[in-house]
Amino acid sequence: RQPFITYGYLIDQKVDIGDFGGFVAGFRSDWSSAFGGGSKPFTFPHASAYINPLSHFKSSGLQNYLLYLKVRAAYGQAGIQPGPFNRFPVLDNYSIGSFQTYSVQQTSNNPNLNVEVSTETEAGVDFGLNLGSRSWFRTINGGFTYWTRKTDGAIYRAPVAPSTGSTNLLTNAIGMESNGYQFSLDIPVLTSRALKWDLGVRFGHQLSKVTSISGGADIVLTSAAGSTALVLTPGQPIGQIYGYKAMTSLDYKNQEGQRYIQASDEGNYTIVDGRVVDKRTYQIQFTDETYPLMNPNPKFNMSFTNGFTFKDFLTLNFQFDWVYGNKLYNQTKEWMYRDGISGDFSKSVNIAGNTGAYSAYWSSAYYGLWGSLRGAGNNATKDFFVEDASFLRLRNISIGLDLAKVFKVPVLNRAQLVLTGRNLLTVTKYSGFDPEISSGQAGSAFDRGVDHSTLPNLKSYQIGINIGL
Repeated sequence: RQPFITYGYLIDQKVDIGDFGGFVAGFRSDWSSAFGGGSKPFTFPHASAYINPLSHFKSSGLQNYLLYLKVRAAYGQAGIQPGPFNRFPVLDNYSIGSFQTYSVQQTSNNPNLNVEVSTETEAGVDFGLNLGSRSWFRTINGGFTYWTRKTDGAIYRAPVAPSTGSTNLLTNAIGMESNGYQFSLDIPVLTSRALKWDLGVRFGHQLSKVTSISGGADIVLTSAAGSTALVLTPGQPIGQIYGYKAMTSLDYKNQEGQRYIQASDEGNYTIVDGRVVDKRTYQIQFTDETYPLMNPNPKFNMSFTNGFTFKDFLTLNFQFDWVYGNKLYNQTKEWMYRDGISGDFSKSVNIAGNTGAYSAYWSSAYYGLWGSLRGAGNNATKDFFVEDASFLRLRNISIGLDLAKVFKVPVLNRAQLVLTGRNLLTVTKYSGFDPEISSGQAGSAFDRGVDHSTLPNLKSYQIGINIGL
């Protein structure tokens, strides 16, 4: 048994300057153990500050229209320690007959592992507007934040030379960065004696990408099902999927500028649903080299929340979520093509004037690659199974009726009956069960955007009652 000890210290200083502003600054320093790279301290500074410009305009009447205004900024670092014993090299043991044997692990631990360091900077503003005393749109409250985050030395398995005795080494292998922005609005749309309506809007966007990899070589993650190749390469978004493209023209060229189909052979091919198909075999023609196929990260996320209250006894609340511009690799559909059980196999296509449900056409989406025999494209990632997964979803809805106020129950102050539903409606073009799922088959946070037989979000219904005496 080996104890694992972590210790350190934290120093903070906070200063507020009247109602004008203030700041907090400090740092923390940690040791994770007295072994290897953990014997040195890791120090992480942080600071944040805010100002209230309205404090200089108290007598100008500006506060009659601008309820509050806060400008803020922050900077900080934090660290994620390695696993408590990832710095200790150990051996695997096996039994061969009646003998006990030992060998170096396929992924070796590393005594020089450092802490993963995350650095974040953000700036933003919060505000409130006074639009008058009428029933409609009395005030608007909002906020905006822009942030950047950088991770240095993310711990991962990096390939090493076989002469080391292992195939991989646990090391500070990956550098990453991300940035994004968020915007929020909260608006009391209507305020009257009979009816209240509150509206909330949230908008956000973010993008994460790999900036560096130890040793310079790309890291290829293959899903547990063995099909989808998820590649980590500097300069590319996290979750970027690479694979083969269907040719879209008879003069389609490879990355060296050479034609796949010579001009003299164009008569053997035709275009079906925007893809090149061989008239003789009825098979879709794919490239024999890979391209970046899809980025699973959405262009933006939005949420709309609405709350209605009628005469203090009837309430209605609901939320819509809108995710736009994200992609999914439909591996569930790919496997159904492999086994010939997809409903698409019953769809008719017109190939060179002949119409029918040709299994050769549909199965080639799984099996075929250019210049290879049937079956050579097995488990190959293809753009045929990349789909737009944008969606609009009714995330939740609830209706509440206070029976104590409707029927004037003298003993009870409140007897609210609440009906709630979740995920009741989804509008999307995605052909799978759910556009919001990702199986993560590679067992890593880097694995995104793959739908491999994953359970969808479930619709749910609840009924409850709140009693108050």
